[in-house]
Amino acid sequence: MRFRYRGKRYYISTGLADTPNNRKLAELKASEIKKDILCERLDLTLEKYQPQSALSTITPITPIKKKPQPQLDQLWDRYSEFKKPQISPSTYAKDFTKHRNHIAKLPTRSLDEVSAIRDYLIANLTPDAAKRYLTQFKACCNWAMEEELIDTNPFAAIVAKTLRKERQE
Repeated sequence: MRFRYRGKRYYISTGLADTPNNRKLAELKASEIKKDILCERLDLTLEKYQPQSALSTITPITPIKKKPQPQLDQLWDRYSEFKKPQISPSTYAKDFTKHRNHIAKLPTRSLDEVSAIRDYLIANLTPDAAKRYLTQFKACCNWAMEEELIDTNPFAAIVAKTLRKERQE
């Protein structure tokens, strides 16, 4: 196909064999070009008017590799170092060390298994102490989210559920 637009000559090859059906397809394409010229929306790259291949290649979707999620003990160590200059040495030595020791005793340190962590704390500590630990772990994970170490805080929902259950009892 050949045509002129604004004094410039354009060529498009259909890439189709000369058959009655393919001529009809070429006529349709030509009328589309005419319509676009009249509406002043001609694609000057001519890509819009190029024939689409009957077979196209498919680019496989590569799975997004999830970055390995840090464990609770790793986050706690980094959080503790972050908080150390902000708190008194006695608070750091007493509370942060105590939390670190409890993390070491947990059945899991995986952030994917916070229900197991909650259940362990509730079974082995007073309700108030379990709530304090969960609240501190939630604060640690909030900090880790701000530092972009993790994407979501799994303790946010756990602490809220635990507090609701405690109030209902």
